Amino acid sequence: MKIDEVLVFGISHKELTTEERESFIQTKPEDVIHSLFEQGKITGYVNLSTCLRVEFYLQLSEDFTSDQLLKQFKFQKGIFIKTGEEATEYLFKVSCGFYSIIKGEDQILAQIKKAHATAMEDNTSSKILNTVFNKAIELGKKFRTQSKICHNALSLEAISLKFIKESIGFLADKRILILGVGDLAQAMLYLLVKENVKNITVTNRTQHKALALRDTFNVNVVPFEEKFKSVAENDVIISATSAPHLVIRRDDVAPLLDKNKQYTFLDLAVPRDIEDSMGDIENVTLFNLDDIWGVYNKHLANRDALLKDYSFLVDKQMDNLRKWFKYYEERTI
Repeated sequence: MKIDEVLVFGISHKELTTEERESFIQTKPEDVIHSLFEQGKITGYVNLSTCLRVEFYLQLSEDFTSDQLLKQFKFQKGIFIKTGEEATEYLFKVSCGFYSIIKGEDQILAQIKKAHATAMEDNTSSKILNTVFNKAIELGKKFRTQSKICHNALSLEAISLKFIKESIGFLADKRILILGVGDLAQAMLYLLVKENVKNITVTNRTQHKALALRDTFNVNVVPFEEKFKSVAENDVIISATSAPHLVIRRDDVAPLLDKNKQYTFLDLAVPRDIEDSMGDIENVTLFNLDDIWGVYNKHLANRDALLKDYSFLVDKQMDNLRKWFKYYEERTI
């Protein structure tokens, strides 16, 4: 077992636009990877997919190369591949938030933990990947503790909320509809409740999941089949579903809208939930993830400095990992 066996490939928001990321996701890369795993061409894998990146950390079998892996995908624009120590160091930096939009944010560390836990539960990981991911999680915690980079950190949901407030002003008197009940949707819901927004409605394709939030957050729940009517009744519509297709189309919603009311739509999903042409309606403002990041890039300068100052922790963890592999190799000789 050697560190050279580790490989990462994928895409991120840095190389590709939202539309291009959607094109890659539509090729169903997880199905491709799992098929290769079942064929024995991949010894193990961890799927780290978020709203901004789709990455797979792999251990390839001896007779399967990275070039052969790449050929499995029709959409190849922007795909990166790193192997060995480069791949491991990349994961370590991802865990510290080096490549996050908001540098050092802690959401990515939670996502790494969840991705690894899922791979363990599904028996798709491997001993070498378990070692590397455990070291990455350990480093991510230590990096944030020592650098304090998360002090006043802005998560995706906090940025989104701030973006809405700066765009439309006071929120407490607004009627807000949230489509979806995933982690991001629930995080937005939590922040809106803290903002004293009293009139919040939640809908989800699986209704019992939405009903589970009703008592916790004191929100209204409507059936997913009534979502278009609910859109028209609310002022702010936040969509963060995991649907692989559009959830809100102009032809379905436009005839129901009140022409005397201003609507704000925020699409936080990848692939997107809301049809672009919704933004062409006179009394509708539509924002998506790309809009949010463009506004908040100015917050990154201080975090860049902290990443540079504490990057020595990554170097130390890489040394620790090399020692672990050397010790393991000596024990197995």
